[in-house]
Amino acid sequence: MLSPEAFRKHFSASQPAASTNETDAADAKPRLIAPGMQLTIMVEQDRSLNRQAVVPPSGVIDFPGAGRFTVTGLTAEELAQKIREPLERDFFKTATVSVTIETTPTVTAVSSGTINITGAINRPGPMLLPPPPEVFTVTRAILAAGGMGQFGDGSAVRVFRYDKTGKKIETRVNVNRIMKNGEFERDVPLQDGDWLVVPEKWISF
Repeated sequence: MLSPEAFRKHFSASQPAASTNETDAADAKPRLIAPGMQLTIMVEQDRSLNRQAVVPPSGVIDFPGAGRFTVTGLTAEELAQKIREPLERDFFKTATVSVTIETTPTVTAVSSGTINITGAINRPGPMLLPPPPEVFTVTRAILAAGGMGQFGDGSAVRVFRYDKTGKKIETRVNVNRIMKNGEFERDVPLQDGDWLVVPEKWISF
């Protein structure tokens, strides 16, 4: 896990111009499902189950025989596994499920990408980032999502990000300290694809 300072340096130290090597590295990054994507889901054992679905803003889809799933933030392989398990439990001895991401949401002039906020937050879910030059940070994202829930732990908010090699990097941000002391230089700017997780406080009775 990186400190907020190291986290910022790691992702801002080099932003080279586009190149073949950079494109290849980006291809190695796991592709996560987000609202607006079109998915093709196929079950080899029963073609009547094959279908295409556009992920709605809620991030929830229904699949016959398998149930309802929150798909936002999953890889295609993870979603295939979630669908496979109930099909094998209730219908097939073996279910061969494949999920393909056909399209990616378009980043427009009014947005520079999408982040996802989850955990003890009042309005969890995907959130559009403002276009440059505006900088959107962890504390701003939490405020835009309605603030932390009653049991949210602002001292250990986690940010997950994939670097150009596909490695997942985590850092923790003490939002309570930033807001209380005005230490905004400790805040972490967010990027397209980031996941922001607000944990719950440990409560003893």
